[in-house]
Amino acid sequence: MTEEAYTKLQVACNNAYDTNPDSCSHSVTAVIRKIVDPNEAYRQANSMIDYLSANWKEVDLATAKTLANGGVVVIGGLKGEPNGHVIVVYPGDEALNGGYTYLNKKLKKTMTLRQTKKYPLCMSTSKGAWPGAKSKGDKTVWDPWANDEVFAKVKFWTLAK
Repeated sequence: MTEEAYTKLQVACNNAYDTNPDSCSHSVTAVIRKIVDPNEAYRQANSMIDYLSANWKEVDLATAKTLANGGVVVIGGLKGEPNGHVIVVYPGDEALNGGYTYLNKKLKKTMTLRQTKKYPLCMSTSKGAWPGAKSKGDKTVWDPWANDEVFAKVKFWTLAK
């Protein structure tokens, strides 16, 4: 892939973030439609994850980062109830997870999420209040879930060979 493909993926992610700030499945679908297939069907997160599992190739996180840096679309996701969550791996250097503020409801105070490890970046939108689930390439693939045990269950898929 070329620098042009890298930039095309960044632009597609940025546009999807701007136009779909409250829906992860809409923003991911927008990226797929822009880069992969303009006729891609819209699916909500859990259905999209089922579709990706059956039709796309699962890749590990290191491969996901390499592919995204080559301009290839890589989708990450985890099913949940009532809805799961999906993201796009955003091209660029790895960054430390965390570092952003959030409201700790139990302690009733604003805190900063600790930084523990470097991960690839992501594009993620959400109607939820969790600040880690909103990323225009400024947070990592770990941040939407913000939990090591949960993140260990997240899968990544691509159409790349």
